[in-house]
Amino acid sequence: MLKNLSLPIKLSIIFFPLFFTAIALISYFNYSATQEQMMAQVQNGATAQANTIREALVNMMITNERIDDKYLQKVSSSGDIRDISILFRLDSLRFDEERLADDEVRTRLIRREVDVWDKHKNFGKEVFSTTTPQWFLTCNKKIHPTKMIVDLSADKPVILHSCEEMEALIPFVAEKKCTRCHNVEIGSILGAAVMRVPLEATAIHLEENALRSFYVFIGFMVLTIVLNGFVSRRYIINPLKKLIAAAESIGSGTKIDHSLSKKFANDEIGKLAASFEQMQNNLDRVQRELVKGERLSAVGQMASSIVHDFRTPMTTLSLTADYLQRNETLDPLQRAKKFGQLHDAVRRMNDMMQELFDYSKGDFQLNYEQVSIEAFAESLQKDFELQFEDSTIRFALSCRSVGKMYVDKGRLQRVLSNIINNARDAIQEKGMISVLIEEKNGNIRFAVEDNGIGIPEEIRADLFEPFVTSGKKKGTGLGLAIVKRIVELHNGTISFSSEVGKGTAFVITIPRNPSVH
Repeated sequence: MLKNLSLPIKLSIIFFPLFFTAIALISYFNYSATQEQMMAQVQNGATAQANTIREALVNMMITNERIDDKYLQKVSSSGDIRDISILFRLDSLRFDEERLADDEVRTRLIRREVDVWDKHKNFGKEVFSTTTPQWFLTCNKKIHPTKMIVDLSADKPVILHSCEEMEALIPFVAEKKCTRCHNVEIGSILGAAVMRVPLEATAIHLEENALRSFYVFIGFMVLTIVLNGFVSRRYIINPLKKLIAAAESIGSGTKIDHSLSKKFANDEIGKLAASFEQMQNNLDRVQRELVKGERLSAVGQMASSIVHDFRTPMTTLSLTADYLQRNETLDPLQRAKKFGQLHDAVRRMNDMMQELFDYSKGDFQLNYEQVSIEAFAESLQKDFELQFEDSTIRFALSCRSVGKMYVDKGRLQRVLSNIINNARDAIQEKGMISVLIEEKNGNIRFAVEDNGIGIPEEIRADLFEPFVTSGKKKGTGLGLAIVKRIVELHNGTISFSSEVGKGTAFVITIPRNPSVH
């Protein structure tokens, strides 16, 4: 199915999927890179904000020796951070005994510890196991499972949803100034800040960016299709149509415009058009040479055919002239008879000349007359008995029909003479040619048989076509084309049967009184 489509469609089918795949991959990787970059920015911003809050809390502890809850509520609703909580264990703070001796302070710390851990039960001992911030990807609708983000490029979601959030665990690492209130070593973990960063705005921004990319992609795709159609039609389809028309013209024998290549650009199609011009010039040259050769061949074939067809009457002329020369003392009756044979031979040669002329024009006009079948057979026998007188080929004619027939006597005699001469050419040494004239179903039937070499199988189907020969050195087959035409003009039929090495039989059947055309 694909092979029957036009070239531009084939190219579109092949390259458009690749093009679409490339654009889709570019869009995906662009979305992925943008998502990774924005989430990294969120992480960095949240970390910086958490560090600022931690510093503020440390200073607040140093100054006021307590954390102001109002301050935590205020910073929890500022920036990108939501729900800041301070996770700690009372024993991990390592306060002085004097501070913990104050019941109010101790009670406040215990209450804060319980409230915070009830809220963040998912965090355990890992709070005090690392000094680096830890990030988690959670879902506020509990649709997606929570997973820890170790490597952002590997652990980020394929598509970021608005329900997803980043939850950060920022450890509070003890510094030198912390030792004023806490009996800890520098670098120990005092606690951690837990904060939630909603990604709804980031997801919406990514979605809008993806939609813009999609719209640009669709617009670019439509533009590409339109441009592809325009470019294909102008620079591929239309030039190819011209080349196809030129090829069809060459195939039909019509000459193409020799300035064809000037109508194309100097690209591959233009070079192909120039090749077409060169091919046309070569074909014109070859055609002229072929026509010239065919004309010479036709002249030679026609000359050979004329020589072949004229041989019988010329033989009659030669033999009769020799006979008259050897017998100068013939009585007037015999002399008149021989001169009559001379006149008949000359007349037959004139008839054959006219016949060839008529055939070349495709115009045959029959001259019908009442002819005695016996007289016709006797005339045919006398002509060929004289020709075969000194030959190794025996000639026999049998006439089993009487009465009159309405035919063109000269042309009918020409038909039989042609077939008999062909039979003689087919006999290599000794042989036999027999002619039978009989009446059958109101028609006159002429059967000519020989025991010659036969007709080759490969030319039998075209035997009655002009210039088809069975390989004899004499003649070209034009005689049988004339024979068939004359028989058909008599409303008759001609057929043959042949066996290679055994001989050939021609059968001609014509009505006794055919319609005159």
